[in-house]
Amino acid sequence: MSFTTYGLLCMAGVLAGLAITLPGTLRRGRGRDTWVRFAFCTVLCGWVCARLAYVVPDLIMGILSKHDILMEHNSVYIDHIGSAVPALFFWEGGYALAGMIPGAILGAKIAEKWTGVPRGFFRDRLSLALPVFLAVERLAEGEALYRYEALLAIAVLCVMIVLHVRARERDTEGDLLRIFLVIFCLPFAWIESFRALTGHMVIHFVNVTQVAAALMGLMPAVRWSIRFRRGSMPRSRKLTLLLGGWAVILAMVGLAVFCIFGMEKDWVARNLAYVLIAVSLAVIGAVSLAIRHFAFGKGNQAYGA
Repeated sequence: MSFTTYGLLCMAGVLAGLAITLPGTLRRGRGRDTWVRFAFCTVLCGWVCARLAYVVPDLIMGILSKHDILMEHNSVYIDHIGSAVPALFFWEGGYALAGMIPGAILGAKIAEKWTGVPRGFFRDRLSLALPVFLAVERLAEGEALYRYEALLAIAVLCVMIVLHVRARERDTEGDLLRIFLVIFCLPFAWIESFRALTGHMVIHFVNVTQVAAALMGLMPAVRWSIRFRRGSMPRSRKLTLLLGGWAVILAMVGLAVFCIFGMEKDWVARNLAYVLIAVSLAVIGAVSLAIRHFAFGKGNQAYGA
Protein backbone atom coordinates (compact mmCIF):
# COMPACT_ATOMS: atom_id res chain seq x y z
CA MET A 1 0.00 0.00 0.00
CA SER A 2 1.46 3.36 -1.05
CA PHE A 3 0.44 6.97 -0.46
CA THR A 4 0.04 9.39 -3.35
CA THR A 5 0.17 13.16 -3.31
CA TYR A 6 -3.49 13.23 -4.29
CA GLY A 7 -4.41 10.91 -1.40
CA LEU A 8 -2.47 12.97 1.12
CA LEU A 9 -4.09 16.19 -0.10
CA CYS A 10 -7.54 14.60 0.15
CA MET A 11 -6.71 13.57 3.72
CA ALA A 12 -5.69 17.15 4.43
CA GLY A 13 -8.98 18.35 2.92
CA VAL A 14 -10.95 16.01 5.18
CA LEU A 15 -9.09 17.24 8.27
CA ALA A 16 -9.51 20.89 7.27
CA GLY A 17 -13.22 20.38 6.59
CA LEU A 18 -13.75 18.73 9.96
CA ALA A 19 -11.65 21.37 11.75
CA ILE A 20 -13.87 24.20 10.52
CA THR A 21 -16.88 22.52 12.14
CA LEU A 22 -15.28 22.16 15.59
CA PRO A 23 -15.65 25.78 16.87
CA GLY A 24 -19.35 25.90 16.02
CA THR A 25 -19.93 22.55 17.69
CA LEU A 26 -18.19 23.62 20.89
CA ARG A 27 -19.87 27.03 20.86
CA ARG A 28 -23.27 25.32 20.92
CA GLY A 29 -22.34 23.54 24.15
CA ARG A 30 -21.42 20.17 22.63
CA GLY A 31 -18.32 18.36 23.86
CA ARG A 32 -15.38 17.16 21.82
CA ASP A 33 -16.60 13.57 22.13
CA THR A 34 -19.77 14.59 20.30
CA TRP A 35 -17.70 16.13 17.52
CA VAL A 36 -15.49 13.02 17.32
CA ARG A 37 -18.58 10.85 16.76
CA PHE A 38 -19.72 13.21 14.03
CA ALA A 39 -16.29 13.08 12.38
CA PHE A 40 -16.17 9.29 12.58
CA CYS A 41 -19.64 8.74 11.09
CA THR A 42 -19.22 11.35 8.37
CA VAL A 43 -15.81 10.19 7.17
CA LEU A 44 -16.70 6.49 7.28
CA CYS A 45 -20.03 6.83 5.46
CA GLY A 46 -18.64 9.32 2.95
CA TRP A 47 -15.71 7.02 2.18
CA VAL A 48 -17.81 3.86 1.80
CA CYS A 49 -20.45 5.56 -0.37
CA ALA A 50 -17.79 7.22 -2.53
CA ARG A 51 -16.27 3.79 -3.20
CA LEU A 52 -19.66 2.22 -3.96
CA ALA A 53 -20.56 5.09 -6.32
CA TYR A 54 -17.37 4.40 -8.27
CA VAL A 55 -17.55 0.60 -8.37
CA VAL A 56 -21.26 -0.21 -8.71
CA PRO A 57 -22.08 1.94 -11.81
CA ASP A 58 -18.91 0.71 -13.51
CA LEU A 59 -19.85 -2.94 -12.94
CA ILE A 60 -23.53 -2.51 -13.87
CA MET A 61 -22.84 -0.55 -17.06
CA GLY A 62 -20.02 -2.91 -18.00
CA ILE A 63 -22.35 -5.91 -17.72
CA LEU A 64 -25.15 -4.16 -19.64
CA SER A 65 -22.69 -3.10 -22.35
CA LYS A 66 -21.37 -6.66 -22.69
CA HIS A 67 -24.92 -7.89 -23.35
CA ASP A 68 -25.61 -5.06 -25.84
CA ILE A 69 -28.29 -3.59 -23.58
CA LEU A 70 -26.44 -0.30 -23.21
CA MET A 71 -24.08 1.69 -25.39
CA GLU A 72 -20.44 0.58 -25.38
CA HIS A 73 -18.88 1.17 -21.97
CA ASN A 74 -15.24 0.53 -21.09
CA SER A 75 -15.55 -0.96 -17.62
CA VAL A 76 -12.45 -0.70 -15.45
CA TYR A 77 -13.04 -4.07 -13.85
CA ILE A 78 -14.78 -6.09 -16.57
CA ASP A 79 -13.01 -4.88 -19.72
CA HIS A 80 -9.56 -3.82 -18.48
CA ILE A 81 -8.93 -6.04 -15.47
CA GLY A 82 -11.22 -8.90 -16.50
CA SER A 83 -12.59 -9.56 -13.02
CA ALA A 84 -14.93 -7.90 -10.54
CA VAL A 85 -12.88 -9.11 -7.54
CA PRO A 86 -10.43 -6.12 -7.57
CA ALA A 87 -13.45 -3.90 -6.91
CA LEU A 88 -13.07 -5.03 -3.30
CA PHE A 89 -9.50 -3.70 -3.13
CA PHE A 90 -10.45 -0.23 -1.88
CA TRP A 91 -6.82 0.64 -1.10
CA GLU A 92 -6.02 0.71 -4.83
CA GLY A 93 -8.14 3.85 -5.31
CA GLY A 94 -11.27 4.65 -7.23
CA TYR A 95 -13.81 6.91 -5.53
CA ALA A 96 -16.65 9.05 -6.86
CA LEU A 97 -17.80 12.44 -5.67
CA ALA A 98 -21.34 11.34 -6.57
CA GLY A 99 -21.31 9.05 -3.54
CA MET A 100 -19.18 11.08 -1.14
CA ILE A 101 -21.66 13.91 -0.56
CA PRO A 102 -24.74 11.70 0.06
CA GLY A 103 -22.58 9.44 2.21
CA ALA A 104 -21.35 12.33 4.34
CA ILE A 105 -24.95 13.54 4.76
CA LEU A 106 -26.00 10.04 5.83
CA GLY A 107 -23.10 9.93 8.31
CA ALA A 108 -24.08 13.30 9.78
CA LYS A 109 -27.67 12.09 10.21
CA ILE A 110 -26.46 8.93 11.97
CA ALA A 111 -24.27 11.08 14.25
CA GLU A 112 -27.29 13.23 15.14
CA LYS A 113 -29.19 10.13 16.24
CA TRP A 114 -26.16 8.77 18.08
CA THR A 115 -25.38 11.93 20.05
CA GLY A 116 -28.90 13.26 20.56
CA VAL A 117 -28.21 16.72 19.12
CA PRO A 118 -31.09 18.67 17.51
CA ARG A 119 -32.23 17.47 14.09
CA GLY A 120 -30.07 18.89 11.30
CA PHE A 121 -27.34 20.12 13.69
CA PHE A 122 -24.48 18.18 12.11
CA ARG A 123 -25.91 18.38 8.60
CA ASP A 124 -25.67 22.15 8.83
CA ARG A 125 -22.05 21.79 9.95
CA LEU A 126 -21.49 19.86 6.71
CA SER A 127 -22.41 22.96 4.71
CA LEU A 128 -19.04 24.33 5.90
CA ALA A 129 -17.02 21.11 5.84
CA LEU A 130 -17.98 19.97 2.35
CA PRO A 131 -16.88 23.08 0.40
CA VAL A 132 -13.54 23.07 2.25
CA PHE A 133 -12.91 19.44 1.35
CA LEU A 134 -14.16 19.88 -2.23
CA ALA A 135 -11.91 22.89 -2.84
CA VAL A 136 -8.82 20.96 -1.70
CA GLU A 137 -9.81 17.75 -3.51
CA ARG A 138 -10.55 19.50 -6.81
CA LEU A 139 -7.24 21.40 -6.67
CA ALA A 140 -5.45 18.14 -5.95
CA GLU A 141 -6.85 16.64 -9.18
CA GLY A 142 -4.67 19.06 -11.15
CA GLU A 143 -6.78 19.38 -14.31
CA ALA A 144 -7.83 22.83 -15.50
CA LEU A 145 -11.57 22.17 -15.28
CA TYR A 146 -11.25 21.00 -11.70
CA ARG A 147 -9.82 24.37 -10.78
CA TYR A 148 -13.12 26.00 -11.75
CA GLU A 149 -14.92 23.54 -9.49
CA ALA A 150 -12.49 24.44 -6.70
CA LEU A 151 -13.22 28.14 -7.21
CA LEU A 152 -16.93 27.35 -7.07
CA ALA A 153 -16.42 25.53 -3.76
CA ILE A 154 -14.47 28.48 -2.33
CA ALA A 155 -17.17 30.96 -3.40
CA VAL A 156 -19.89 28.77 -1.89
CA LEU A 157 -17.87 28.46 1.33
CA CYS A 158 -17.82 32.25 1.65
CA VAL A 159 -21.60 32.37 1.23
CA MET A 160 -22.13 29.60 3.78
CA ILE A 161 -19.91 31.34 6.35
CA VAL A 162 -22.07 34.46 6.04
CA LEU A 163 -25.26 32.40 6.43
CA HIS A 164 -23.88 30.61 9.48
CA VAL A 165 -22.99 33.94 11.07
CA ARG A 166 -26.49 35.26 10.37
CA ALA A 167 -28.10 32.12 11.78
CA ARG A 168 -26.04 32.52 14.99
CA GLU A 169 -27.32 30.22 17.72
CA ARG A 170 -30.64 29.28 16.13
CA ASP A 171 -31.47 25.69 15.17
CA THR A 172 -31.66 25.69 11.38
CA GLU A 173 -32.74 22.03 11.12
CA GLY A 174 -30.51 21.19 8.16
CA ASP A 175 -31.68 24.13 6.08
CA LEU A 176 -28.18 25.53 5.60
CA LEU A 177 -27.12 22.22 4.07
CA ARG A 178 -30.05 22.40 1.64
CA ILE A 179 -28.97 25.89 0.59
CA PHE A 180 -25.46 24.54 0.03
CA LEU A 181 -26.79 21.73 -2.17
CA VAL A 182 -28.66 24.21 -4.36
CA ILE A 183 -25.93 26.82 -4.81
CA PHE A 184 -23.11 24.28 -5.20
CA CYS A 185 -24.55 21.21 -6.92
CA LEU A 186 -26.44 22.96 -9.74
CA PRO A 187 -23.43 25.02 -10.96
CA PHE A 188 -21.25 21.97 -10.41
CA ALA A 189 -23.51 19.92 -12.71
CA TRP A 190 -23.06 22.59 -15.40
CA ILE A 191 -19.27 22.57 -15.08
CA GLU A 192 -19.30 18.77 -15.29
CA SER A 193 -20.98 19.01 -18.72
CA PHE A 194 -17.65 20.32 -20.10
CA ARG A 195 -15.83 17.14 -19.17
CA ALA A 196 -15.23 14.52 -21.86
CA LEU A 197 -15.08 11.20 -20.02
CA THR A 198 -14.64 7.70 -21.39
CA GLY A 199 -16.20 5.89 -18.46
CA HIS A 200 -18.89 6.13 -15.80
CA MET A 201 -21.48 7.32 -18.25
CA VAL A 202 -25.20 7.03 -17.59
CA ILE A 203 -26.16 7.47 -21.22
CA HIS A 204 -24.58 9.12 -24.26
CA PHE A 205 -21.86 11.35 -22.73
CA VAL A 206 -23.66 12.27 -19.49
CA ASN A 207 -21.53 11.11 -16.56
CA VAL A 208 -22.70 9.77 -13.21
CA THR A 209 -21.30 12.70 -11.23
CA GLN A 210 -23.20 15.22 -13.35
CA VAL A 211 -26.52 13.40 -12.92
CA ALA A 212 -25.95 12.93 -9.18
CA ALA A 213 -25.10 16.62 -8.71
CA ALA A 214 -28.23 17.72 -10.58
CA LEU A 215 -30.42 15.42 -8.48
CA MET A 216 -28.84 16.64 -5.23
CA GLY A 217 -29.44 20.22 -6.35
CA LEU A 218 -33.13 19.44 -6.92
CA MET A 219 -33.82 17.60 -3.66
CA PRO A 220 -33.98 20.70 -1.39
CA ALA A 221 -36.86 22.08 -3.48
CA VAL A 222 -38.83 18.93 -2.62
CA ARG A 223 -38.22 19.40 1.11
CA TRP A 224 -39.05 23.11 0.98
CA SER A 225 -42.24 22.37 -0.98
CA ILE A 226 -43.38 19.98 1.77
CA ARG A 227 -42.61 22.64 4.38
CA PHE A 228 -44.49 25.26 2.35
CA ARG A 229 -47.53 23.00 1.90
CA ARG A 230 -47.84 22.64 5.69
CA GLY A 231 -47.83 26.41 6.25
CA SER A 232 -50.78 28.63 7.14
CA MET A 233 -51.06 30.39 3.78
CA PRO A 234 -54.47 29.93 2.07
CA ARG A 235 -54.60 26.54 0.34
CA SER A 236 -55.48 27.91 -3.10
CA ARG A 237 -52.53 30.30 -3.09
CA LYS A 238 -50.14 27.59 -1.92
CA LEU A 239 -51.25 25.25 -4.69
CA THR A 240 -50.92 27.99 -7.30
CA LEU A 241 -47.41 28.92 -6.22
CA LEU A 242 -46.24 25.31 -5.87
CA LEU A 243 -47.70 24.13 -9.16
CA GLY A 244 -46.33 27.18 -10.94
CA GLY A 245 -42.90 26.77 -9.39
CA TRP A 246 -42.65 23.08 -10.19
CA ALA A 247 -43.93 23.64 -13.71
CA VAL A 248 -41.02 26.02 -14.27
CA ILE A 249 -38.53 23.61 -12.66
CA LEU A 250 -39.67 20.67 -14.79
CA ALA A 251 -39.66 22.80 -17.93
CA MET A 252 -36.07 23.85 -17.19
CA VAL A 253 -35.06 20.23 -16.53
CA GLY A 254 -36.55 19.30 -19.91
CA LEU A 255 -34.68 22.15 -21.61
CA ALA A 256 -31.38 21.10 -20.02
CA VAL A 257 -31.83 17.47 -21.08
CA PHE A 258 -32.75 18.55 -24.61
CA CYS A 259 -29.64 20.73 -24.82
CA ILE A 260 -27.35 17.97 -23.58
CA PHE A 261 -28.22 15.84 -26.60
CA GLY A 262 -27.43 18.73 -28.93
CA MET A 263 -23.80 19.02 -27.88
CA GLU A 264 -22.36 16.74 -30.53
CA LYS A 265 -23.43 19.03 -33.37
CA ASP A 266 -21.45 22.01 -34.69
CA TRP A 267 -19.66 24.36 -32.31
CA VAL A 268 -22.41 27.02 -32.51
CA ALA A 269 -25.08 24.55 -31.36
CA ARG A 270 -22.74 23.22 -28.67
CA ASN A 271 -21.97 26.66 -27.24
CA LEU A 272 -25.64 27.63 -27.36
CA ALA A 273 -26.44 24.41 -25.52
CA TYR A 274 -23.97 25.29 -22.75
CA VAL A 275 -25.57 28.73 -22.35
CA LEU A 276 -29.10 27.32 -22.22
CA ILE A 277 -28.09 24.65 -19.71
CA ALA A 278 -26.55 27.35 -17.50
CA VAL A 279 -29.73 29.45 -17.76
CA SER A 280 -31.99 26.49 -17.00
CA LEU A 281 -29.97 25.48 -13.92
CA ALA A 282 -29.90 29.09 -12.70
CA VAL A 283 -33.69 29.32 -13.04
CA ILE A 284 -34.10 26.00 -11.19
CA GLY A 285 -31.94 27.33 -8.35
CA ALA A 286 -33.81 30.65 -8.22
CA VAL A 287 -37.23 28.96 -8.14
CA SER A 288 -36.03 26.51 -5.47
CA LEU A 289 -34.86 29.38 -3.26
CA ALA A 290 -38.15 31.21 -3.93
CA ILE A 291 -40.05 28.16 -2.66
CA ARG A 292 -37.83 28.23 0.41
CA HIS A 293 -38.66 31.91 0.92
CA PHE A 294 -42.38 31.13 0.95
CA ALA A 295 -41.86 28.07 3.16
CA PHE A 296 -40.07 30.12 5.83
CA GLY A 297 -42.08 33.30 5.35
CA LYS A 298 -44.82 34.80 7.44
CA GLY A 299 -47.10 32.20 8.96
CA ASN A 300 -44.43 29.54 9.32
CA GLN A 301 -42.34 29.02 12.44
CA ALA A 302 -38.72 29.13 11.32
CA TYR A 303 -35.40 30.74 12.10
CA GLY A 304 -35.74 33.24 9.25
CA ALA A 305 -36.74 33.69 5.65
